[in-house]
Amino acid sequence: MEHDTDLATKRAIEFAEITFVERNLVEGYALLADNVRSYVPFAKFEATVSMMHGRGYSTTISAVGAVVPIPNENIVDVVLRAGNWNFTVTLVGTAVSDYRIMKFEGGAVPLLPTN
Repeated sequence: MEHDTDLATKRAIEFAEITFVERNLVEGYALLADNVRSYVPFAKFEATVSMMHGRGYSTTISAVGAVVPIPNENIVDVVLRAGNWNFTVTLVGTAVSDYRIMKFEGGAVPLLPTN
């Protein structure tokens, strides 16, 4: 697999800014990979984002430098910072096909199912 960690990071930040800063859940949901949307209904996505931000929404998102391509897989994990907490966005794709969001999680609690 050929990965572009800069592109994966860019897509993770775009997703987080749209979903968590701008609070545009419809557009954020559209950035999920097709197969993820097939088993995660919008209501679950909306509830997950709301639960994740129970103490308020951040106004900034940044990469913290931890971008991990999974060897021999079309998966990349990107660690982002929102305010004073870190979370991981897992993307599926390659440098050629581009990247879509597979899951996101904050702390030790997964926020989308990983089936």
